[in-house]
Amino acid sequence: MKKKSMNLITAVAVLVVLSGAYVGVKTYVAKQEEKENAEEEEEKTQVFSISSEDVQSIKFVIDKKEVTFEKNNDEWVKSDERDFPVDQDKLIEAIGSLNNVEADRVLDNVTDTTEYGLDDPTNTITITDKDGKETVLHVGMENASTSQYYVENGEDESKIYVVADSVFQPFMKTLYDYAKAGTFPVIDSSTVSNVTVDENDDSYTLTKDDNTGLWNIQDQDGSEKADSAKVSSLTSSIASIAYGSFVNYNCKDLSEYGLDKPYGTITINYQEKVEEKSDSSEDGDVSEENSTDEQDTTEDKKDISATDSTEDKDDASAVDSTKEDTSATDSTEEDTSVTDSSDTQTRMVNREMTILVGDQSDDDGRYVMVNNSKEIYTISNDTLSVFLGKTKEDFWDMTVSYLSVNNLESLQAEYQGETHVIDVSRETSEDNSGDDSSTTSTTTLSYQLDGTELDDSTPFTTFYNKLINMTGQKRLTEKYENNNKSDFDVELEDVDGEKTKIDYYQYDTNFYAAVVGQKVYLVNKMTVKELIDSYKTLVGQTDSESSDENSDLVSEENATDEESNSADNTDNTNGVDVD
Repeated sequence: MKKKSMNLITAVAVLVVLSGAYVGVKTYVAKQEEKENAEEEEEKTQVFSISSEDVQSIKFVIDKKEVTFEKNNDEWVKSDERDFPVDQDKLIEAIGSLNNVEADRVLDNVTDTTEYGLDDPTNTITITDKDGKETVLHVGMENASTSQYYVENGEDESKIYVVADSVFQPFMKTLYDYAKAGTFPVIDSSTVSNVTVDENDDSYTLTKDDNTGLWNIQDQDGSEKADSAKVSSLTSSIASIAYGSFVNYNCKDLSEYGLDKPYGTITINYQEKVEEKSDSSEDGDVSEENSTDEQDTTEDKKDISATDSTEDKDDASAVDSTKEDTSATDSTEEDTSVTDSSDTQTRMVNREMTILVGDQSDDDGRYVMVNNSKEIYTISNDTLSVFLGKTKEDFWDMTVSYLSVNNLESLQAEYQGETHVIDVSRETSEDNSGDDSSTTSTTTLSYQLDGTELDDSTPFTTFYNKLINMTGQKRLTEKYENNNKSDFDVELEDVDGEKTKIDYYQYDTNFYAAVVGQKVYLVNKMTVKELIDSYKTLVGQTDSESSDENSDLVSEENATDEESNSADNTDNTNGVDVD
């Protein structure tokens, strides 16, 4: 027992000694490192120093030309071009790098400076202080492996200093790196009402309908409804446009950038919110429209549910209804101007922006000028590609034929020689039971097949939903003819008596050609088969030739795999003129 105690005491003593030794060594190493760092600092040689506040002017080489900036009433200006928009922060930051220039090494008694690049310096920086004293620093070649420059102070040309490249990097830029660039105007995409693009001989215009919020696309050949999602993507991108490089603050020769004969012109009409004193007036076109943010209205083709109370989201169920609140207190508009407690009011003002797009630039973009500002910037090709290189076809709405069930008066369909008619009846009732004394109107829809009312509207809603949501993979622009009889015909009549006819022709193994007036859409064959099947279920029609029809249809899997190639490589040797 006594022997074990002695061993334990010995072990503790050894541990204490080792711990003390570790602490001692660690302290010694730290002091040595501190000493070495101090010696290194002492070894550094000062090349030049000056307080930023004492610098009166600075001259250095930019784009192979000497440029001088001087202080004028505590503001830096370009000596030979006082209107140049000097970026004060960037120039002050560059001058700050000269506050204390130190050399990592000094080469004494150098007789041949050519091997250090000082016979033809990379840059020459001349600093003049408030007392008029000049100091000239010649910056020679850069040692890329050590990230250092060889530098000569004009006051002692027998020495060459080796200085960290970070000191002089702020002086190795282009002129417009020292310019205060503007920013692209901020536009609320929800207020955009018109976008026009002119590019070479091609042009198109997107226009928003003030009443419906829907977009139309037009060119020299006419106008039609645009795909809301595609237009929304374009208008949303406007808010993210940003300049690339600042090139010229006062362009006097547009041809230098290809802007005298622009590659393209983009014109955007939008609204801007302005604030003014309530007793003041402003010239200009003030919008009388609602000042709240507009949402791009899309005609999304929603499945027809059992109950829907709006016209844009249709319901073709047996109990379809729309409700209208006729309460006198229900406000649907807001004032375009709002007066606040400080006697200011906000209103929406119509604006127009024109972007001229010129030649290709060196930064993978193009030169642009906005609203004849004379300032030239670049914008990336990726950003401009949202607008340029497009045609009217890129914005076509690929919906074959959409008609809200609330606007449907009747439907006539023909399949394999049999014709059936579905009529829509409406019954409106009013409810005055609301606590706010408002009146709610409810419209109930019912459907008659060949004069007999449908007890179950589900087959009709299923069919009609497939019909109005039919979309094409592609729309033909060439002439299309088909001498064969169509497989399936549908004629829609709206409540105003306007009729629309859709004829489905077999196009190839993957597609049907859906012909609507002068428009021809290529529609997935399996999708049309599903439409026809739902129609046969609705009218109770049997198909004696269904086996032959099915043999002509490729499987859904194969159709999906091949449809893209088939749509892109159409052989239009067929006939309905779509020009």
